[in-house]
Amino acid sequence: MFDYTHDQAQSHEVLRLVLIELQALNLPPNPIYFTLFYERALKRDASLTKDLDDAINAEAGLTIDRAQEIFDTHLLNGSLKEMGKAQTALLRVVRNLMMQMLTTGNEFSNYAASLGDFMRKIDRSDSIEDIRSLTAEIIDDSREIQRSTKDTSLQLTSAGDEINRLKEELETARRDARTDPLTGLANRRGLNELVQQRIQVYLQDKVPFCLILSDIDFFKRINDNYGHLVGDKILRFVARTLLANVKGQDTVVRFGGEEFAIVLPHTQFEGGIAVAQQLRSKIAGARLRLAESGRDLGGLTMSFGVACVHVSDTPDSILRRADDGLMQAKAQGRDQVVGQACRDEALSPEDL
Repeated sequence: MFDYTHDQAQSHEVLRLVLIELQALNLPPNPIYFTLFYERALKRDASLTKDLDDAINAEAGLTIDRAQEIFDTHLLNGSLKEMGKAQTALLRVVRNLMMQMLTTGNEFSNYAASLGDFMRKIDRSDSIEDIRSLTAEIIDDSREIQRSTKDTSLQLTSAGDEINRLKEELETARRDARTDPLTGLANRRGLNELVQQRIQVYLQDKVPFCLILSDIDFFKRINDNYGHLVGDKILRFVARTLLANVKGQDTVVRFGGEEFAIVLPHTQFEGGIAVAQQLRSKIAGARLRLAESGRDLGGLTMSFGVACVHVSDTPDSILRRADDGLMQAKAQGRDQVVGQACRDEALSPEDL
């Protein structure tokens, strides 16, 4: 979570602004809405502000489901909490293991000193009774170190098993924190990290890439006419179709709601337009039918915006250009591909 250690005056002013805005939008001041608008008032996360503005301006408005999605993405991902727990547990096991090894090291050091003392005393002694007594002492010490070594070996084995288990949990938590549970695709958090990586590769090695942002046309009608369960089935269908029609290192991401993003490494602008057109055609050519009832849902279309990387890009700037292309495709009638070239010049497929 973000830091909220503000002074009293600042907190009161932010509170006042939040309550005014919630009232204006007729939204209840529950913890989800309140926290989102508190962050929005602080103006610390541009992508959170954009997501909120897009939701507010959308036809359905900022529903509690959409607010929860934004909250999970930007503020409190449950998988991140699990990851933190796994990290803490892993550190605890390793710390205990190190202490055990240090303790065992001291015992071996003491045993070595006992052996040295035994050898010196034996060398100087000419009494059978003394030798027997010294031998009994070193035998006892040997048995103790044998027991300690066995215990340490068992503890090391147990600690190793625990570390492996926690490592698997940590990897699972990290993967879940970047995965959309409905479609199994990477989520918005995973997209931001991937785009940042691709920009670094471009700056270092001049390997280009394109970013496609797409949106299911009239998705609200689907939810209104058939319900959210059917809407979820369509989201999974779109995810499968997009995945089936990209290749290599291409990555499909559920950006949020009915929006999907595709990252195309080693792809110039014209190639990105071609891939988007192919995906648009595949979606538009499908007929949807419910498997359980056989009910025909008709066709489906999507709009696409395409942007290629520029030397001055950040993840937000290339995403903004792709989103501008998507919005233009929507404004021009939907079921279209519109690209934003590196020089920020809007191009449609007919311009190529």
